[in-house]
Amino acid sequence: MIIPFQVVMLPLISTFRDVGKFIGIQMLQSVPGLVFAYLGFGGAMTVFILNGFIKGVPYTLEEAAAIDGCRPEQTFFQIIFPLLTPVITTVTILNGMWIWNDYLLPSMMLGQNGKVMTIPIAIQKFVGSYVKSWDRILPAALLAIIPMIIIFLIAQKQIMEGMIEGAVKG
Repeated sequence: MIIPFQVVMLPLISTFRDVGKFIGIQMLQSVPGLVFAYLGFGGAMTVFILNGFIKGVPYTLEEAAAIDGCRPEQTFFQIIFPLLTPVITTVTILNGMWIWNDYLLPSMMLGQNGKVMTIPIAIQKFVGSYVKSWDRILPAALLAIIPMIIIFLIAQKQIMEGMIEGAVKG
């Protein structure tokens, strides 16, 4: 989490090229390679946030469930997991916004002239060396922003409810 992406981007590309040759799956200029890279880079933050939240859940809930006869799996899925809904929503929004808006990783992994493109790379196609097609850039950017705004507005209520529940539990 501490090391910025810019430090590891060139070794990452050469590693993905070598791994792709070794396993026989094209990792560069393909969706599976991009998904694998996002899982690797986003996983650390997700685990960090979930771990911090789970450590804050009182152990007495687990003890009470064990006394009532719950198996560890039941305790997790019926008691702990429902408490994780707000933090899972938050992590999903953070990772979703990061992935949706990211430009550097997809441009390195997919290239500028490939068949597979993300929205920021497609919008960048409207920018030339000497000409910027603002009549295409601005509507494309607006269309790229709208889904994130809608998702955030829908999930905002759930996040606020989670914060209020967390304050009342104290």
